[in-house]
Amino acid sequence: MRYSSLGFTLIELMVVMVLIGVLASMVHISLGDNRAREARQEANVMLALMQGLREKAVLEGQEYGLRLEPEAYQLMQLQDDIWQAIEPTVKMPSGVVLTLILEGRSQNLAVGERTPQLWWLSSDENTPFALHFDSPPLRWQSLYSDGLGNPLLEAFEATNEG
Repeated sequence: MRYSSLGFTLIELMVVMVLIGVLASMVHISLGDNRAREARQEANVMLALMQGLREKAVLEGQEYGLRLEPEAYQLMQLQDDIWQAIEPTVKMPSGVVLTLILEGRSQNLAVGERTPQLWWLSSDENTPFALHFDSPPLRWQSLYSDGLGNPLLEAFEATNEG
C-alpha cells in the first residue's frame, strides 16, 4: 500500500535553505562594502586633484587652496589677496566623511568657511597634512603630505579610527 505525501521532506527543505544561503552570500560578496569602494574612489580623485594643484600652482605662479568640510570640498584660488572659489563644492558620497589633521591636531571642518585649510604655493610647497576618508567608526583611506612633493595615499583594511 502506497501513502501519498502532502508536504516536503526535511531533506528537501534543507536543500532549499542551503541554496538560498549560498545565493545570498554570493550577492553580498559581489556587492561588497559600498562605502569602502566609494571612499577609495574619492581618495584617488582627491590625490589626482592635489597632484594637479601642485603642478598648476608652479606652472602658473598662482596660489591654490582646498577648502574642506566634513562631507564636501571646494577648489579655491588666491586672487588679489582674497580666496575665491573656482569650482563648485563637491559633495562626498553618502556615509564618507573627511577628517583633517594639521600639526598633529584634528581640525574642525566647519561648513561655510571662506578660506581653504590646505594650500599649494607657487614655490612648490604645500600645507603638511593628514586627510582621512572615514565611515565612522571605520577608516578606509588616508592622504599624507609633508609639505614637499606629492601627497601619499595609504589604504586601510576596515580599521577603527585612531
